[in-house]
Amino acid sequence: MSSQSAREFVHWRAEDGVATLTVDRPPLNALSYHAKEEIAACLEEIAADPAVRCLVVFGAGGRAFSVGSDIKEFPEVTARRLGRQRAVHEHALYNRLDFFPVPTIAAIEGHCLGGGLELALACDLRVAGETSYLGLPEVKLGVFPAGGGTERLPRLIGEALARELIYTGEPVDAREAWRIGLVNRLAPAGQALATARELGRVIAARPGATLRTVKAVMDRGLAMDLLQAEQLAIQAIAELFQSEAVREGVAAFLEKRAPRF
Repeated sequence: MSSQSAREFVHWRAEDGVATLTVDRPPLNALSYHAKEEIAACLEEIAADPAVRCLVVFGAGGRAFSVGSDIKEFPEVTARRLGRQRAVHEHALYNRLDFFPVPTIAAIEGHCLGGGLELALACDLRVAGETSYLGLPEVKLGVFPAGGGTERLPRLIGEALARELIYTGEPVDAREAWRIGLVNRLAPAGQALATARELGRVIAARPGATLRTVKAVMDRGLAMDLLQAEQLAIQAIAELFQSEAVREGVAAFLEKRAPRF
């Protein structure tokens, strides 16, 4: 069973438990205000689909996952003093993706820069084609990555490396991104989406209730201190042990058969 929806710059479809949200704004998938609104709307539709167990985010065209914000909008932001409003809007979008109810994967092909990288950072996992480049070049325009880059990048790769990438604005290639932990998996050029979908199908084969629970536990727990996070996990696992997912998983193991989640 599959489902899908399309807008001007963003469309999505779901099949076998894996939804793929595609940004398609040629030539480089710049994230205009309108494109971000469409991403947000699609995320709500996908979240409401109970059959979806994993989400893949992709930038169409092969040249770029996304080069980030549409710079043509910046003069108006400056003239109308909309900097704060713009940042609030971006954080709301990236937080929605970060705290999405099911696991998320960014499939990166080509350039992944600025707000495009911030979009990828809001995903749980990242798969990059081997010819991709990733970076936060905002400092070269006199601004900085204020859509979550200054928060998420240090938490992912460490403070010192994140500071270097943000201060210099210089990108890294896919292999270096993998080496420093910015990317989970490398794929041959042109195969990032296929590789991400394959990983998504593996994840989607797991019980939906468990995926949603562990996603929420990790999302919330990482924002807590250790003891608070432990209590959150204890409560969640206690509730999960009463679920059909655990009953079926344990029964299948004891009966030496494949589980039917």
